[in-house]
Amino acid sequence: MVKDRDILKPLLLCGSHALAYCPMPAYYSRMLSVFPDILFLAPFSAFLIRIALALVFIFAGWKHFSREKNPARALAAFEIIAAISLASGAWTQVGALLGIIIASLWLTFPHTRAVSKIATLLALVMCVSLLVTGGGVFAFDLPL
Repeated sequence: MVKDRDILKPLLLCGSHALAYCPMPAYYSRMLSVFPDILFLAPFSAFLIRIALALVFIFAGWKHFSREKNPARALAAFEIIAAISLASGAWTQVGALLGIIIASLWLTFPHTRAVSKIATLLALVMCVSLLVTGGGVFAFDLPL
């Protein structure tokens, strides 16, 4: 009969030591990266997220600016400001916060949405990611 503490003993003994010397079975070890040679590209992920979000907000701003109603044009102005902030990498976290507010508006009021609901949810998650992690490479602001 195996008890929980017997399973946890190897974890406690190994701690943060190299797993190659750890007496744990293979199913308790950590998973290695499938493509370790491309891990140097990890900082570029935030840059790609910034550019993708900027394209979404530019598209939405263009769609809203072509309408004749003043509230839609005001929303378009904020979307363009968020897009410029994200694309340039200046004030990225402020632009991401503005993007969270805009995406929340899109979800709350569906008539203001210029993209699909799934794209809106994805944009919201991407904005939260940029708010937490910062702008990445090629950004003028550095995360604290």
